[in-house]
Amino acid sequence: MKKIALLIICLVIAACAATDGSEESRKATAVQDYIEVNELESVSSIRTRADGTLSSYEINDTFLLVSTKREDYLLEYFSRCLRNMDGRVEPDIRRDARRIYAGADTFRGCRIKELYSLDPAQADELREIGESVGARR
Repeated sequence: MKKIALLIICLVIAACAATDGSEESRKATAVQDYIEVNELESVSSIRTRADGTLSSYEINDTFLLVSTKREDYLLEYFSRCLRNMDGRVEPDIRRDARRIYAGADTFRGCRIKELYSLDPAQADELREIGESVGARR
């Protein structure tokens, strides 16, 4: 009887763990599908504001919407970019104060894999994907 109870508890824990990761995974898959279906154009770099800042909206730990004064971009990290437990992020590494380069620079302390140019409607659609499971800013 104890073995059966232990087995049931292990199955419940495994199911809960799989559910938590699957939401993040589904959101990442939805964004990857969106990139492919809409054939988003990859750009090598984006120009930042004069002070070097960008506004951002986190879709998940791998994808982020970044906006300059006039344009929107989808930023993809090489791997999950997690914040520290206290909410701080690592300092950025940039080779140019007025541009961000894919493959070389970091944003929020994590290395950038790709940058995709977006029109305003595409940026809104990606925000909806992020909000569908609860995005963080």
